[in-house]
Amino acid sequence: MKPIRAISFDLDDTLWAIWPVIDRAETALHEYICEAFPLIGQHHGPQDLRLHRNRLNEERPDLAHDLTELRRVSFEQLLVQYGYDATASHALVERFLDLRHDVTLFPDVLPALEALSQKFRLIALSNGNADVVRLGIGRYFSGQVSARSAGVKKPDQRIFDQACALVDLRPAEILHVGDHPLEDVMGAQQAGLQAVWVNRNGNEWPHGASAHAEVSDLAQLVTLLVESDDSVG
Repeated sequence: MKPIRAISFDLDDTLWAIWPVIDRAETALHEYICEAFPLIGQHHGPQDLRLHRNRLNEERPDLAHDLTELRRVSFEQLLVQYGYDATASHALVERFLDLRHDVTLFPDVLPALEALSQKFRLIALSNGNADVVRLGIGRYFSGQVSARSAGVKKPDQRIFDQACALVDLRPAEILHVGDHPLEDVMGAQQAGLQAVWVNRNGNEWPHGASAHAEVSDLAQLVTLLVESDDSVG
């Protein structure tokens, strides 16, 4: 890899496993819905609520970059359908976001962020709606760019451009780190950034051109970057 000055991190499935978080959040939210909006709870289980949101995602491509608003609108539709106040969708989505931020970081994450933040500027760059400040790890980051704030989601080059602008660096000076081969690795490389694939499950690389490097966890990333004399320009 060429020398770098900053690292952008994907969040979901890179710093923590996302689907246990979503499953737990949706189950807890459904329990609340059963109490507060019993007609919805009687007709829709947690999986039904997810299917409803997924159908809306297909119907509303304009919301593809904004998972928070997508989920709020899905709540709003159900509230209207069963005769409840549509404005309650805002409180429902806030309750979901509280639950969604109850994550368990992979054990290698905090030591890696601590070590890497001593040498590089770190940015959070995510298609999701996690907030590193809300998660209690904001002290390691110079800032964050989400698909919602950017108006587009990875692998669109414009979200990577915003990350570069955030730290006022050229794309080649930034290393993007993430778990998704297309959204993270290929998207970053096409935008001119370097990229490391975090392959925690030992999967086969599914595309032609590969990442600049592959690691199984962030401890390996620290070894690759912090113990390398040529990693900083």
